[in-house]
Amino acid sequence: MRALTTLIQGIVNVFFSARFRVEGDSMLPFLRHGESVFLVRTRFRWNRLGRGDVAVFERPTASGATVIKRVIGLPYEDVKIAGGSVHIDGDLLAEDYIQGADDSKDGEWFNGPDEYFLLGDNRGDSNDSRAFGPVPARLIKGRAWFRCWPPARWRPLLRG
Repeated sequence: MRALTTLIQGIVNVFFSARFRVEGDSMLPFLRHGESVFLVRTRFRWNRLGRGDVAVFERPTASGATVIKRVIGLPYEDVKIAGGSVHIDGDLLAEDYIQGADDSKDGEWFNGPDEYFLLGDNRGDSNDSRAFGPVPARLIKGRAWFRCWPPARWRPLLRG
């Protein structure tokens, strides 16, 4: 029976989910260093990424590190950051989840047909799309659904 349970859990993990440990403070105050989240792969139509979702992805640079950030810009959107404020297609984005705006990283980016713009909630301590640009969908591992560690902070992760 134990072998069957292990096999079923392995199949579910391969096709649907994974666990990710948060490293660093770029997602404060929403996620803390050392916490773990349960993520569901985004290849399923019912789990497509939306603005405000938290996603785990492979950084599109030579380091190839896996990181976690919030989805800010969707495919085909123009993202402009000026004076710490984010504008999507010219409209100001309300962000009540951020900690510490970073005025030094102003710029403008256009997401292609399969690209997302991802930022950390702690903007002053985040290496994100402002540094490496929009992230191709193929590098996104999944959408964080549930904080699973530590037990005292278990809860679903809703869109920001």
